[in-house]
Amino acid sequence: MEQMLPVPSPVSSYWLSQPHKFSNLRSTTELPTQCEVAIIGSGMAGITTAYHLFNQKQPPSSVVIIEARELCSGATARNGGHSKIKLSTLASQVSNLGQSGVDELQKFVQGVIASLKQVAEDEELDCELEIRRSFDVQLDGEDAASLKDIFQASRKAGHTWTKDVGFALPRFLEQVTSIKGAKAAESVPCCSLWPYKFVAQLLERLVARYPGQLNVQTTTPVTAVSVLADGTNAITTSRGVLKAKKLVFATNAYTAGLLPQFKDVIVPVRGMASHIVPKVPVHPHLSHTYNITFSSGQAADYLNPRPDGSIVVGGGGSMFKSDRPSWFNNFDDSTRFSSEVETYWDNYMQRVFLGWENSEAEAEKVWTGIMGSTPDGWPHIGRVPGRESQWVLAGFNGGGMSFIPTGAKAVAKMVAEDSDLVDVKDEFGIPDIFATSTERLRKAFTETR
Repeated sequence: MEQMLPVPSPVSSYWLSQPHKFSNLRSTTELPTQCEVAIIGSGMAGITTAYHLFNQKQPPSSVVIIEARELCSGATARNGGHSKIKLSTLASQVSNLGQSGVDELQKFVQGVIASLKQVAEDEELDCELEIRRSFDVQLDGEDAASLKDIFQASRKAGHTWTKDVGFALPRFLEQVTSIKGAKAAESVPCCSLWPYKFVAQLLERLVARYPGQLNVQTTTPVTAVSVLADGTNAITTSRGVLKAKKLVFATNAYTAGLLPQFKDVIVPVRGMASHIVPKVPVHPHLSHTYNITFSSGQAADYLNPRPDGSIVVGGGGSMFKSDRPSWFNNFDDSTRFSSEVETYWDNYMQRVFLGWENSEAEAEKVWTGIMGSTPDGWPHIGRVPGRESQWVLAGFNGGGMSFIPTGAKAVAKMVAEDSDLVDVKDEFGIPDIFATSTERLRKAFTETR
């Protein structure tokens, strides 16, 4: 059986078009032999966990960050670059979580947006972070009507999750959203950023601040993890073995490759995104990010207009979902989808948006990325079941920017205090549905059989 590791030479993305000087950082020529805390993964999850570890009352004496490829070359550098939660997601969870559970979920994501803003400002990160609004747009009338019914019932009942979201007026939908044929549109809070720059620059601050405590080792794949008799973690890599008292798996889609208990619980799925650039400037500038659902049951495309007038667009699932092996349980981001699939981006903005018809916009870059999918749709945060010295922050279902920043705060505190999620979740507002546990692993495994 093929080992689940990040593959060499991944397709380059727009977000990786300006490599940081630390992209191939190895703080020391040789891999350290021991440390207090090891973190596997150098994306948003790994680097923000390290950041918050060093902000604890008793920070670790030594932290080693291990990355299989170049710095932040996985999902963080391949996503849509915005943090939000769709109104359709909130509405769909009313029957599962109850109104209070949906309130908690929305509050959590709003806290994540605030956390991203605070870190970017505190650390003076030049990552194009903007506090914005985002449109969820439906082009299917039945979907739009059903969503509005749930929203209106919840609003009339006074539930807080409805207070900072709203429907655009029907007669102005196309004018307000610029989306041709829009049947409904909801405005929700969000922020957008250049995720790779956020992560790389934050690491740069940490390296300067903690030269004797932080060690970064890129291009060092971890091939196995075991727990020794004394509870120490033995982390086997291509360059030797590192022993760590405590270990954090910030491994998202690749988690099951090192933790077999997550097989079929966090599954790698391959997605597609593009960077579209107009040859003729378009005015006015698109000021919202977007999720667009074209037909009922279809996954939404996600769009993030950039300050320079270009736009990052991800999705296109309707072109490849029928070819299951091309995306499900697939962790190869070194190849693109077929040229036929990529025709989805031909004249995309001209087809979808008013005002772009004469823009001559073209996709200057198309890439693939690997997301970690879970059967219940929620991430896994907490102590690894059955492993006292290990914690996990993974399985984001393509929504990592909306889950990771606050989840990393919680993981950092758990690691520092040797505690479980139940001990810190109230402080950080972590929804119970995010907690990893033996029961949740068993349920997920059973449901996928």
